[in-house]
Amino acid sequence: MGKIRLAVAGETRYAGRLADCIRKNAPEYLEVVSCCGIKELSEYLVKLQPDILVCETETTVNEDLQKYLVQIYLTTDRNYEKNKKQDESDVSYIFRYQSGSEIMRQIFHIYGQTARKSLVSRCKTVDLEMTAFYAPGGHELLLPFSMAYASMHGKSAKALYLNLSEFSGMKPLFKIKDGNDLSDLIFGIRQRKERFSLCLQSVLHYTEQFDYVLPPENSEDLYEIHEEDLDCLLTLLQEQTDYKKIIWCCGTLNRATGQIMECCGKIFCVVKENVFGKHRKTEFEWFLHKEVRQRMREKVKYVNPQMNSGGFVQGIDLLTQLQGGEFAEQVQALTEDGPNETA
Repeated sequence: MGKIRLAVAGETRYAGRLADCIRKNAPEYLEVVSCCGIKELSEYLVKLQPDILVCETETTVNEDLQKYLVQIYLTTDRNYEKNKKQDESDVSYIFRYQSGSEIMRQIFHIYGQTARKSLVSRCKTVDLEMTAFYAPGGHELLLPFSMAYASMHGKSAKALYLNLSEFSGMKPLFKIKDGNDLSDLIFGIRQRKERFSLCLQSVLHYTEQFDYVLPPENSEDLYEIHEEDLDCLLTLLQEQTDYKKIIWCCGTLNRATGQIMECCGKIFCVVKENVFGKHRKTEFEWFLHKEVRQRMREKVKYVNPQMNSGGFVQGIDLLTQLQGGEFAEQVQALTEDGPNETA
């Protein structure tokens, strides 16, 4: 899971001591970086991509970074809230002469109130191992590749497979014509959160290796799923189920799925080594090179599965082959841990 990155900046020893104090007491999902004594702070922050910046003096940061950054100023004024100027309604301050634990508590309170990136998917799901699959160039191998991965990794821990693809092919693969799907689950979350377990049971399907939820029958529903819906889903999965692995098959890249990908530990991008596949991969790499996509870029690994004549054998159940056939062996080889091929 992606960690929350907190940067502490200042020119005095106090800033350095504060960073050390927070680091010693920080939960596992918080990464603390000291930026004391760095001359070109704005440029450094662009490379660092922090979620929170705590600083002694008013520091100007890149405009693109401001959209994703919660900036908090340390002040010596106990009555800072009363003395705020009218044009500083969105500015956050913390009184500096307090215990480190209290400062950290206030930092998280401010972040929870103002951050555009919700705490839910970064903090409350730290025990979930999440992996995302995306195909910038050709989607026909996205389903079998991600399902073979789910089959392999579902043997060691309870796994849930969630598909966010248009016309994914799951229903004919599993020979299912009708039934509740992800749309019903999202609707249930919005209506009655306290009955999540019953709602989840009504949409779950099972294989020997993993559980799964069918994607929406109406593809338009995919574009109506919001970040808040997915955040709530992840929280409830963490609190009310015993899943340890979540596999996401993302057929499109919108704001919600982008947030999911940033919170995943790994992102496998299925690409094709033909002319148009290379063009689409190049465009995707340009997208990832934007400053605000650095975290996603660090997790991407490109894979190029081959559908040769021996990939699938006619007459043998496809699910069986995904779990242990030649194609499954190829998936295992391509997804073995190693250095990521970043864009």
